[in-house]
Amino acid sequence: MQLPEQAVISAGLPENALSAFITVDVAFSREIGSSVRRFTGSEEWIYTALLSTVSLSAYGKNAYFVANKLRTLLQSSAALSFFKAQKAGIVSFSDVRNLTATVGADYEERGQFDMVISHSHVVAVPLDAIAQVDIHTQTFSHSSIQPITEE
Repeated sequence: MQLPEQAVISAGLPENALSAFITVDVAFSREIGSSVRRFTGSEEWIYTALLSTVSLSAYGKNAYFVANKLRTLLQSSAALSFFKAQKAGIVSFSDVRNLTATVGADYEERGQFDMVISHSHVVAVPLDAIAQVDIHTQTFSHSSIQPITEE
């Protein structure tokens, strides 16, 4: 399925003048388990596994059939290889919904489905070096504070 580059847009963009187009929008993301942290000395890396629900909507002539075709094409070897290269995977698809609606004196054909993808979100946070640490010691007879400074 070949689409002009401008025919696939974010659902949050203002109305466009195209007679047929597809919108793609992340509806929500849910964390799977807890994030994992790794330290490299100068950075902290935080890895979060997610399940994200992505809503795909087709507008224009035969939109319901276009949405069905798109859902099928997303299960092709080429699409699955693309997701695998991005370290993501398709978990499931919803049914395609026919959302054709009356708009003014005309009607607008619409088809929509959701897909759930698994993927990771990785964030690197720089760690500042600790220049000085105060060590508090206490014995039965006396208490002291000893600063330890990086040299």
